[in-house]
Amino acid sequence: MKALPLCLLCLVALVKCISFARSDRSPEQIAAERALMTKKTALLERENQVLRDENLELTRLNDLSRAEKVKMQAEQIAELERRAAQLKQAETSIANLTEKIGILESESGGRIKQLTSLNEQLARKSAEDARKLQEELTKLQLESAQEKERLGKEAAEKEFNFSKELQEMRSRLAEKTKEADELRRQVAELRANEARQQQKPATPSPATK
Repeated sequence: MKALPLCLLCLVALVKCISFARSDRSPEQIAAERALMTKKTALLERENQVLRDENLELTRLNDLSRAEKVKMQAEQIAELERRAAQLKQAETSIANLTEKIGILESESGGRIKQLTSLNEQLARKSAEDARKLQEELTKLQLESAQEKERLGKEAAEKEFNFSKELQEMRSRLAEKTKEADELRRQVAELRANEARQQQKPATPSPATK
């Protein structure tokens, strides 16, 4: 948007320059017009550089957004793996207790009863812990899937907007480049006109005659 007034100004100046080119001008006028066209060309080139810098900044922001999304997904996966390891550890504890009970049953009847009761308590507790852990794991998986879907939609939307804005900036850059080329052509034409003016023989004045 900021480039629009400058473009309009350049267009008006270009029209004026074309209208001047159709009339006879002095070398001083041609030199002044050439200097003006050179300044306008420099302005357009600086604006092109600003557009390139904005394009690089948008690319950097998009890369940061993607990196943040990957980091969040990695943290969620690590949490899932940690909880899965806890569940596996609980199952291993139950298996070890069951094996110990099998060994002790052959050694002492009373001890077996006591250990059986203890094992049942531990089994119930482990089952309850496992159930709660499984519920938390399921909930976390669901939340992770929902968050992943949300991040995917956000990333897709951001990438779409970024691609759209990038395309617009490329179009603007192409237009500015075309305008700069046209201005360079006009400057070259003015220089050629100035050279022709300088090569013309001086017309003698009436007093000289």
